[in-house]
Amino acid sequence: MNVLIVEDHSDDRKLLHYTLEHNGCTVIEAQDGQQGLELATRLKPDIIISDALMPRMDGFQFLRALKADPELSSIPFIFYSAVYTGESEENLAISLGAAAFVIKPMEPEELWARISMIMESLHARTSAAMHASMDEREEHFLREYGRIVATKLEEKVLELEQSLALRKQAEDELRRLNAELHGEIAERKRAEISLREHEQELAIIFENAPFMMMLLDSERRVHRVNYLTCSLTGTSSNNMIDRRVGEALRCAHAVNSDEGCGFSPYCEECVVRRTVMDTSDTGRSNHQVEARLPITRDGKEQSVVLLLSTTKVVVANQDMVLLSLQDISEYKKLEAQLHHAQKMESIGTLAGGIAHDFNNILTVIIGYGDIALMGVGDDDPMRQHIGHIMGAARRAACLAQDLLLFSRKQLSDKRKTDLNEILGSVDKFLRRVIGEDITCTITPADGKIPVFADTHQIEQVLMNLAINARDALPKGGLLSIATERIRLDEEFITTHGGSGGSGMYALLTVTDTGTGMDMETCRKIFDPFFTTKEIGKGTGLGLAVVYGIVKQHDGYITVYSEPGLGTTFRVYLPLCKSAGNSIETEPRNLMPARGTETVLLAEDDESVRNMVLALLQNFGYKVIVAVDGEDAVQKYRESSEPVQLLLFDVIMPKKSGKEAYDEISKIEPGIKVIFASGYASDTIRQKARVSDNVMLISKPYIPIELLGMVRKVLD
Repeated sequence: MNVLIVEDHSDDRKLLHYTLEHNGCTVIEAQDGQQGLELATRLKPDIIISDALMPRMDGFQFLRALKADPELSSIPFIFYSAVYTGESEENLAISLGAAAFVIKPMEPEELWARISMIMESLHARTSAAMHASMDEREEHFLREYGRIVATKLEEKVLELEQSLALRKQAEDELRRLNAELHGEIAERKRAEISLREHEQELAIIFENAPFMMMLLDSERRVHRVNYLTCSLTGTSSNNMIDRRVGEALRCAHAVNSDEGCGFSPYCEECVVRRTVMDTSDTGRSNHQVEARLPITRDGKEQSVVLLLSTTKVVVANQDMVLLSLQDISEYKKLEAQLHHAQKMESIGTLAGGIAHDFNNILTVIIGYGDIALMGVGDDDPMRQHIGHIMGAARRAACLAQDLLLFSRKQLSDKRKTDLNEILGSVDKFLRRVIGEDITCTITPADGKIPVFADTHQIEQVLMNLAINARDALPKGGLLSIATERIRLDEEFITTHGGSGGSGMYALLTVTDTGTGMDMETCRKIFDPFFTTKEIGKGTGLGLAVVYGIVKQHDGYITVYSEPGLGTTFRVYLPLCKSAGNSIETEPRNLMPARGTETVLLAEDDESVRNMVLALLQNFGYKVIVAVDGEDAVQKYRESSEPVQLLLFDVIMPKKSGKEAYDEISKIEPGIKVIFASGYASDTIRQKARVSDNVMLISKPYIPIELLGMVRKVLD
């Protein structure tokens, strides 16, 4: 059986094709009514199965044209539609001569059964009945067809409107979703930008942190390091990545171990390793943990003190440990220096106190010795013995001055003196200090070299430089000391940043052939507490004191040295501006004049009090004695005779000498006073808070000096 399928939908056409062909039919296909009419006219199929709604010519028009053709009107026509499914459409189709009206969709077996049933029914019909249906009026067709089409159009318009409404709703929803999507995208971009900026900020902070920063994985291997870590270790970041902490920091034990960091015998006690492992295992942060690590830097092994902190962090979903380290080696050195300085300050305070009491004792010894010499003739054998006592006492006084200088309570006693003479006075002593295995040559310049200096302090400069040279010559060698005159220009003054101006200077050169020093040591040689000596063999103050004394004299000091080639110190002191080379000598102390005035003596030390009392009485003075400041005020009030002079010790119990003087001054303004103390004059002024025109005398003093000052004040 030949079957013509007229269907505009290809999928429906294929399904019909397969169904009919499967049941033994020969199938002809057309895409619309017009093409179907052409094929039917030409091929005369046994049956036609047509859709109702098609382009160009729909099923109703196709059926009407088919039935209008006498040659084709007998071909059975079956409607197979999914659009025209109402009763009126079916009635119109039947009225036009359709054999059946089948509604889509239908299963293939059911559809074939329906077709077969229709074909059998058609064979049973008479041709008259079929013919009668063909004579329906044209008006009936047009009316029914127009109504059906209008109805379908209305339905299609409604469907279209609904479709458009749904489409608009979908578009609105799409726009809303699109706006939300754009908002989410913008928010995500902002979040990504913020995250990148945050990461950049963290990276900048990490990279420029003022301490070493290391990011470590669970195996203590370096994941990232900052610039300062590279700078302090002298290693690039590439050489540290994937290494363990100790290896990255160039720990001496890790570098020397073939198995790497963590396997050396020293690693079990390594504070860095244990701290990192504690944070990695427990998640607990550690802060300000002090550790000492032997590292290799610039080819040398050195011990550094580190202050480290650890914190557990998550980076790229991986647990890591952030390790920060600070090299506090210099801080530790400064801390040790501070402790040492505090200790030296305490010792200095003690030394000052000892010197004060020592000076009181020496005042008594020197005073009574001087009084004894006054009563002994030149030929008396006792004069020599007393002279030895006085010499020893004066050496003890120098020792007390050393203690005061050490405790920084000694003021410089600058006088015009000859540098060559100072050098000659310490010649023998220097040779004894440096030892017999060191050859010492002293070459003074011709003539005298006048300088305005404290003789004792310049001697100390020479002593400290000689001791420094001795320590640099453990196996003996040569020490050379020379003086000369030299002119310093503005360039030298500017380079060395001194307070003195250009002009003529005295140059003291001290050279040894010892071990020498490198440039780094030379830069630190004058720093307080810096020493190259072993622990316990040097305080680091010797050259610092030398530097201070030279600067106090408006001078300059330089050092030149090379390892193995010895060291040369050059000390520049301003020459005196007075013409000629003659040095003024101190006037010889003559026997002071006697007096008859009344002196109020206040001294808490009984020995000193008795000595001064005897001295003043021997020279005709009337003396009122007080044992402390309060007693002095009381004695002044009770005195029946006018007091012409107050001779007060500064430090006394109950009332100090200054307090007693202030109280007496209220009673008698302008009363004359001399303050005495075992401290130096600058310390006396600080403690007594007196003006520069008040007379001060430091213990131990020679009786003649005291008598001369008493007479000077009274006159």
